[in-house]
Amino acid sequence: MKNLCDFGLFAVVLAAVATSTSFGEDMLNGKRVYEQKCASCHGPAGEGVAEKQPEPLIGDRSLQDLIEVIVETMPEENPDQVVGDEAQAVAEYIYDAFYSPVAQARNKPPRVELSRLTVRQYQNTIADLMGNFTGASRWDDRRGLSAEYFDSRSFRRDKRVLERTDATVDFDFGEGSPGEKFGTEEFSIKWQGSVIVPDTGDYEFIVHTDNGARLWVNDRENALIDAWVRSGDDTEFRASIKLLGGRSYPLRLEFFKFKEKKASIGLLWKRPHGEVEVIPERQLTPSGARDTLIVETPFPPDDKSVGYERGTAVSKAWDEATTFAAIEVANKVVANLREYSGARLEDADRETKLRGFCAKFIERAFRRPLSEAEREVYIDRQFSEAEDVATAVKRVVLLTLKSPRFLFREVEGKNDSFDVAAKLSFTLWDSLPDEPLWQAASRGELMKPEQVARQAERMVQDPRTKAKLREFLHQWLRLDEFADLAKDQSLYPDFTPELVADLRTSLDLLLEEVIWSEHADFRQLLLSDSLYANDRVAKFYGIDFNAGGKFDRVDVSPSERSGVLSHPYMMTGFAYHATSSPIHRGVFLARNLLGRTLKPPKEAVTPIPADLHPDLTTRERIALQTSPSACALCHEMINPLGFSLEHYDAVGRFRKEEGGRPVDASGFYQTLSGEKAEFNGTRELAEFLAASSEVHAAFAERLFQFSAKQPVQAFGADKREELRNLFVQHEFNINKLLIEIAKVAASANSSPVQ
Repeated sequence: MKNLCDFGLFAVVLAAVATSTSFGEDMLNGKRVYEQKCASCHGPAGEGVAEKQPEPLIGDRSLQDLIEVIVETMPEENPDQVVGDEAQAVAEYIYDAFYSPVAQARNKPPRVELSRLTVRQYQNTIADLMGNFTGASRWDDRRGLSAEYFDSRSFRRDKRVLERTDATVDFDFGEGSPGEKFGTEEFSIKWQGSVIVPDTGDYEFIVHTDNGARLWVNDRENALIDAWVRSGDDTEFRASIKLLGGRSYPLRLEFFKFKEKKASIGLLWKRPHGEVEVIPERQLTPSGARDTLIVETPFPPDDKSVGYERGTAVSKAWDEATTFAAIEVANKVVANLREYSGARLEDADRETKLRGFCAKFIERAFRRPLSEAEREVYIDRQFSEAEDVATAVKRVVLLTLKSPRFLFREVEGKNDSFDVAAKLSFTLWDSLPDEPLWQAASRGELMKPEQVARQAERMVQDPRTKAKLREFLHQWLRLDEFADLAKDQSLYPDFTPELVADLRTSLDLLLEEVIWSEHADFRQLLLSDSLYANDRVAKFYGIDFNAGGKFDRVDVSPSERSGVLSHPYMMTGFAYHATSSPIHRGVFLARNLLGRTLKPPKEAVTPIPADLHPDLTTRERIALQTSPSACALCHEMINPLGFSLEHYDAVGRFRKEEGGRPVDASGFYQTLSGEKAEFNGTRELAEFLAASSEVHAAFAERLFQFSAKQPVQAFGADKREELRNLFVQHEFNINKLLIEIAKVAASANSSPVQ
């Protein structure tokens, strides 16, 4: 039975578990068969044998599937040796003893692991920790930037001619001026407001001008770009800055013309995963914002081997990064000490104010009030031993940010309101509690489920929750794998990097529409018959639509598009450079939507080139490629799922024919309950998935693990099914599911194993 694990022993159903054979006579017979014919390759308890079959014999395939695998393929050297009653008996033994998810949980119960802050959590926590002293940045529904126009090269109030809100900054005045009240020789403009950042990463800001300009972003004192006095013929000026997603940052742009023949000004950026574009109106707001302290120190990436980022590994590189980051933060705090503490150099009570700042800094960093012993160590001793108060503050910051109480999650396990508050805020925000949550914890008002629910309902509307949910959806859809979407230019000459960036924006707008809607209906992610398009997207995909240079929502034929499943960006990502890829699409559907376990093949298989079989369709080539028995048991699930998306070519365009032959988009899926679901095309596939309990359970589990950074089974063997039921009861409202997840993760008894 050498290769039993290789075939990806998929999904289990509770009904099969409930009816599986007990350890009676049949089970003993199965155990004997296993010991005689299987254990030499798989180990006495299915743990694997290094020289033969190192993979443990665990999975989530149903009992009936397990029986069929054994009958058809095992033992590898003589598949006819274990058949009939013997095959059933040994399958039941394997299933109940160690293979099934229930057996796995029994043999090695999942637990809540002690966890450090992930990189994302560290960055957000520092930003919000210092935000306690500067105030939080909030924005309303207004978009664009406040603009002041002056009939002078200087910003004199008596020369101000016009005040308005500009949607974007993209002006070419030529040899003229902004209006009749302006001279053509000199004028100036000042734009102010905030830039709303959707994703965490490096943002390159770009100013195009024939004149003079300065740009400030997240720093009111120091310009990010200073082209006030130009030298040479340069008209483009660039600078990059790291920003955290789900936040707004102060932005100010100043521009002037003086005696130059022409005048122009443009404000552009290049986002992570994007191309250069004028900063769109939807990312600008006239609302003000506070500077945010952002850690620049690079950290080693977090472990994602279990499907979600977690902070369970501690390395030398991580420890060094926390040290350098603590030094960076300490230096920035001392450099801006007056702003953070309110203590001026001339204040007679400056030390008292600084001690008060330090006390609040430590309490918020540790997520709980200071004890007298901690106050003596972290504050009193540092102020008494330091040569001056600024040095004392720096030592306090360093000591605090290197403490396990800051770096690790709720290490003391007191399970009081402060622990609950921290669990709640990290689940929803990947950050520490805000002021309302801190005050609720101070009053002991987080020990009852309804109290936690009230806070979660408030917090889920915060932009930080939306940013975290957006990142989750990106991971769920595997967008991080779409780094290079270049296509065969001889086949798709108009498929440009700019179009790829537009498609990413189009998909993000669809995700945001669902997340921010009143019902936040998960099913709409799969069933939506609308697409966000601008002129470039509409032209390439043959959509009769004039977007007027902006992205807008357009209805498309339900028979041709269905939510994220058929979105051009998704179909382009799960495709080769010249052809579609039913395998990539099928694997995505099986793993990410249906929650099935698929083990990667031991050897990469090169796709059969289309020119070797020009008479075959892609579907036929894939069927030929995966026909060997070593492939068949996995691809009997993968292929029929992927084939249902064959109406989309390598760039996600809808097609009815391939090579002059009708596209066959029929497919099927064997459910965990043994039923065969058949569908033809994307719409029928989407309707099946939207109604599938397997999809609902898998989505709930993935969202839990991403949010809590812990396995859902560690909170109870029935929690996965409980969350699925709640998801259904809440009519598939993603935000309400997130609230239920927060209630479970923040429960007072969910402490890490010490």
